[in-house]
Amino acid sequence: MKRTVIALAGLLSLLTAGTGQTPEASASRTWTQRDREHFAAAQRDGVAVSGEGALRLSARVIPLFEVPQPNVWCLARDSKGRIYSGGGNDGRVYRLNPGATTPEMIFDATELAILAMAVDKDDRLYVASSPNGAIYRIESDGTSRMIFDPDAVYVWALLFDDRGRLHVATGTPGRVLRIDEPSHAGGRGVAPSTTLLESGEDHIRSLVRGDDGTFYAGSDQNGIIYRIGPKGETSVVYDSPMREIAALAVDGDRIYAAGIAPAQQRGGDTDAGSSEGVTRVRVTAEGSEEEQPQQPQQGQGQRRPPAQERYFGMVYAVSADGNAQTVWESRQDLPLSLALLGEARDGMVRDLLIGTGGSGGATGGDQGEVILLTEPADASTWVSVPSQQVNALLRDADGTILAAASNLGQVVRIAPGTLESGTVTSTVHDAGFTASWGSLSWVAEVPRGASVTMQVRTGETEQPDATWSIWSDALSEATGSPIRAPRARFIQWRSTLKAGSGGTSPVLRSVQVGYLPDNVPPRITSVEVQPPGTVLMGTPGNQGNDGSNNATSRRPTQPPRRSAEKGMRAVSWSVEDANDDEMKYRVEFKAEDETLWKPLVEDLATEFHTWDESSMPDGTYRLRISASDSPSNPPGTERTVERISPAFDIDNTPPVVGPLRFEAGPGGPGPRSGEVVAKVHDASSPIVSATYSVDAGEWTRVHPVDGVADSPEEEFRFTVKGLAAGEHTVTLRVSDQAGNTGAGKVVITVE
Repeated sequence: MKRTVIALAGLLSLLTAGTGQTPEASASRTWTQRDREHFAAAQRDGVAVSGEGALRLSARVIPLFEVPQPNVWCLARDSKGRIYSGGGNDGRVYRLNPGATTPEMIFDATELAILAMAVDKDDRLYVASSPNGAIYRIESDGTSRMIFDPDAVYVWALLFDDRGRLHVATGTPGRVLRIDEPSHAGGRGVAPSTTLLESGEDHIRSLVRGDDGTFYAGSDQNGIIYRIGPKGETSVVYDSPMREIAALAVDGDRIYAAGIAPAQQRGGDTDAGSSEGVTRVRVTAEGSEEEQPQQPQQGQGQRRPPAQERYFGMVYAVSADGNAQTVWESRQDLPLSLALLGEARDGMVRDLLIGTGGSGGATGGDQGEVILLTEPADASTWVSVPSQQVNALLRDADGTILAAASNLGQVVRIAPGTLESGTVTSTVHDAGFTASWGSLSWVAEVPRGASVTMQVRTGETEQPDATWSIWSDALSEATGSPIRAPRARFIQWRSTLKAGSGGTSPVLRSVQVGYLPDNVPPRITSVEVQPPGTVLMGTPGNQGNDGSNNATSRRPTQPPRRSAEKGMRAVSWSVEDANDDEMKYRVEFKAEDETLWKPLVEDLATEFHTWDESSMPDGTYRLRISASDSPSNPPGTERTVERISPAFDIDNTPPVVGPLRFEAGPGGPGPRSGEVVAKVHDASSPIVSATYSVDAGEWTRVHPVDGVADSPEEEFRFTVKGLAAGEHTVTLRVSDQAGNTGAGKVVITVE
């Protein structure tokens, strides 16, 4: 039974489209999409994103055939125009004959995947199976024969030189081998081979040949590009900062290299939990020989850590002397394949095609992309394909490009030129609340005979479903077309681009949707009355009410400063408003034995207030806080909410210290001692502390007779010692819970 094999590119994170400027409060808002990040997240059919971040009609994608396996890893073509595809997870090779629409299976390996193929000058097909597979030769009549056992887990690339010698790139171990006479080999593993490169890397993932017969190989472990000369001499061209060189292409003396690395590898960032980058998953076949951890050799980096890392991709242009320049970079797409576009011309740099992939990626859906890179390093989306990865690109004899795709496994032909029409469907925008829609406008360049039209639909679910409105009639006024769609929370637009005379594509640069969300009431989440003597004051940029009311300042962003002052009291509250409206507050008070609320302060802009509580009679009170979003909304549309504070006490009356009496101890010569006794009463608050002093000396804390100061009435009894002959004053000072202080004294005469 065959099972899942290596998935060279894993799941891509969905790139969500951004919005335009942040609106102020409940004013009309604008959803703007106008750059590559926004448009790349949209679903596109026949529409590409240019390097400058605009939308235009793409090249033509012509489906050739699908295969009954999820992955197509490699392509080959012979001189008769027959197209071969190899893939997995069933290890089969399919052939599409010229003029046919349905491929035929011509080879079924016992291994799980076909990762590499090559065709010799006599149109014989060579196929490499993995893992732990072999190299097979398939004759034109369909018969097959195993010709070589590479003694490796993977074979990543097969490539002929001008002399008909077959070069083999392997993984685990990472080597480049050469089979000198592959066409004459027969039997199991009888073809002799020469080892050209023993890299010490895990894998040689990519292999390409230059015009002068030089081969270049890219590794997976430390991302090294090697040069293998015509005589077999080897050297390092470039030691990249990437982990894997997934693909190579050569244009004259310039080498293009597609690199892949964990997101945390770049710039020394070790945050493995970063939300940026692509999740790349490698799965080995059940029952196959697993790659075992190895100790790195001296001078080499550590082996690949466990799966489920975040990856990013880069493409370098490397000169013959090893100078590298980054020409493309992405944290949403992985570069999986490379190909040159057009014929080689003296002194001319050809355009580069980059096949990318993953689950979603920058396309916002299950679409791989082919990126067109032109001088000077201007990247645009050439086409999108209805599969998740573009694993191989092959230039056909007529100048078109063949692309091998996975998830869905298929082969497509990409023809230069422009489609007659295409559509782009935006991401869904969340207005936050049910909204009234204004107008839709866009900026576009429309050649003669071309057109750009828009449609919108709305709904109450995050993902469009049957409850959404149908697409509106086409809107054609770019400067502003009224949106005729039901009020709802979510909205989406769709644009249709049609080419003009001569196939010239219109260019859509930006789209704006105006709307007004419903005003929802604010919510007072808490009210806290501060302890007596507390003063709250505004901080710089958050000036509060410290004697004046200011209803024009914005909502506070920092907590107020706190200080202490006898007789003052403060209250603070917290407010949430989903519309981010500016607020105006009113504070009212009422004693527990009263029925009507009285204003304490109005038109307050800050979420706190300090007042003089000494102006209020003793008693138990509550505060009522009212919050209104009227500063941000027209009259009649404002929303107001209220919340009542917990009960709190106001006590401006100090405790009363009853007459102190002195009970002398036993008489005798020398200093005398005795007990001072006093009863204390407070009308509103418990007594919380007491201290006494003898003859204005240091204060000494004393506890009541029952041991705990916590009642409005307490009795104190304490001993004073060492009273010499003469007159002495003993003072008792007590404080209540409100901070009020009372005192009493007794005068003692010692004879």
